[in-house]
Amino acid sequence: MSKISAKKQQLLDEFEARTDSWSYTNFERALKGLTGGSYQAAKMLIVEADDDGRWPKTVKRYILTNYASFNSSPMELKKISNRLLSSMTEQERREFGIDIEK
Repeated sequence: MSKISAKKQQLLDEFEARTDSWSYTNFERALKGLTGGSYQAAKMLIVEADDDGRWPKTVKRYILTNYASFNSSPMELKKISNRLLSSMTEQERREFGIDIEK
């Protein structure tokens, strides 16, 4: 059973269903509007969502858009980021704007 609150699950469901090119900042703003949570709360929610395994597109887009912005991942997301980056093709990396030379 997930420890994620119903409100946060609803937010994750909404982002999982999105088909636009949203980024981690959109997710953080939506979470802040819903719960008042900060970017730290968003990162922790993404970790919980990954652990739960129910929102793979949301987790991937959040992490990869964050990585593309900073050319690295914060410590809290490093394990998930490494897993995602190692499984990406060069084309996927280009689509997310991730430097494929590194």
